[in-house]
Amino acid sequence: MISSLILTVVGLLTLIYFLWSRRRLYKLILELPGPWGLPFLGLAPEYFINNLKMIQRTKYMDKYGSTILTWIGITPVILSRDPRIAEDVLSSSKFLNRNSRVTKAMENIFGLGLVTLQGTAWNARRKYLNVSFKQNVLLSFIPVFNSKSKTLVTHMDTFVEHDGIYLLPYLLRWSLSIAYQTTLGIDVKDEANFKNNALIDSWQSLVKLIIIGIFINVSQNKTISKMIGWEKKKTHEFSKINTLINKIIDSKLNSQTESCTTLPTSSVINRMIDLYQNGKISLDEIRGECCNMVLAGIDTTAVTLHHALILLAMFPHYQDMVFEELKEVYPESGDFVVEYQDLKKLVYLDRVLNETLRLIPSAGVTVRNANEDFRLSNKVLVPKGVAIIVDIFNIHRNKEYWGPDAHTFNPDNFLPDNVRKRHPYAFMPFSNGRRNCIGWRYALILSKITLARILRNYKLSTSFRYEDLVFIDNIVMKLEKSPLLHFQRR
Repeated sequence: MISSLILTVVGLLTLIYFLWSRRRLYKLILELPGPWGLPFLGLAPEYFINNLKMIQRTKYMDKYGSTILTWIGITPVILSRDPRIAEDVLSSSKFLNRNSRVTKAMENIFGLGLVTLQGTAWNARRKYLNVSFKQNVLLSFIPVFNSKSKTLVTHMDTFVEHDGIYLLPYLLRWSLSIAYQTTLGIDVKDEANFKNNALIDSWQSLVKLIIIGIFINVSQNKTISKMIGWEKKKTHEFSKINTLINKIIDSKLNSQTESCTTLPTSSVINRMIDLYQNGKISLDEIRGECCNMVLAGIDTTAVTLHHALILLAMFPHYQDMVFEELKEVYPESGDFVVEYQDLKKLVYLDRVLNETLRLIPSAGVTVRNANEDFRLSNKVLVPKGVAIIVDIFNIHRNKEYWGPDAHTFNPDNFLPDNVRKRHPYAFMPFSNGRRNCIGWRYALILSKITLARILRNYKLSTSFRYEDLVFIDNIVMKLEKSPLLHFQRR
């Protein structure tokens, strides 16, 4: 009897201490509205029941306001679609670190690199690699962009008069080949694992394991991962990727440059090799950075192109306007070279691409953790360790900044006068602030070159309605069902 009483008292005291130690977290309930979800589970079950649909977050913010408090398990998370809160977070050194749950899931698969590094280590690596994305380096990639887009456009001839094409797999394979060539200096077109699609399949399989690691945190435990079989799958898939990367690194270290295409001395692989030869990083860190960079380049470019082509197929009037602009710059269809100076003339195409990135940004959210207490501009004090989800997808559709037709595809949103009067953080497809995407200029140049070549040669159409698009949370934006596209020669 006495022992039961003692256990009860100890249990109550433990609970009281636990609640008291978290009092600053619970204080957020008084400062921010939002749904609590289920006890101990928060909103996680509802989120999964709805298959990670983006509309779930939109509904909550429509109901409670543009900055709200939600719960994932027993952890409070601030969610915001307010550009002012986004600026608070993304411009502050106190929110420099990405959410550790996300970075750890990626690190467990691909190792440390610019995407996964935190704090001072990230800051030093970013400064070191900034030179790899300077204008002169990006301009040196334009012949590669033209060559690879030519291959893609030529292959699209097989799509003409087809009943309907699911284009994304072709774009993923295409963007992988470009990422390898511009990051690592190798053209993978003759590699057996590229020809049989094993290489891109391995990358996609590992991305799925990252998503599992983010949403099912226990899967990051090696023992549990081994029991379920995920560790074996990771090792198997990564071996295909690692074999080729090791071959490239060995070639570089042994000065066998003839096995690689020429890259600028300031390219990512060359910069990382220099760090290794100066004793500042290990071979594993070279591999990790190479994997981080290739991963960042594969999905983002492919999905951006895919979404742009889908939207133009759904809105043929805007597609015709792009075509008329392209005809002025490139009077003849077929195989033409897109020069950098040409891109400045493609003003309407630029607006279309920006509007695509507004409605369907490649990454729907960015998640940051406060490394110190921080007071937001709305006067809410964010305790150290609390995560803030900057909802890029919903910021881009916030009617306060984009008007009553914020959900509608309209390239005129990017007319100069409209851009000037808008909050600078109301549009940020590559994030913003100190930890924005290092490769954003790379992505825009590649996307515009490829879109120019595709849209000058083909007219696209689809029977899928814009209103029926359903957006899914992922590492990069995903559509629940992707429209099939019809190709017609121009």
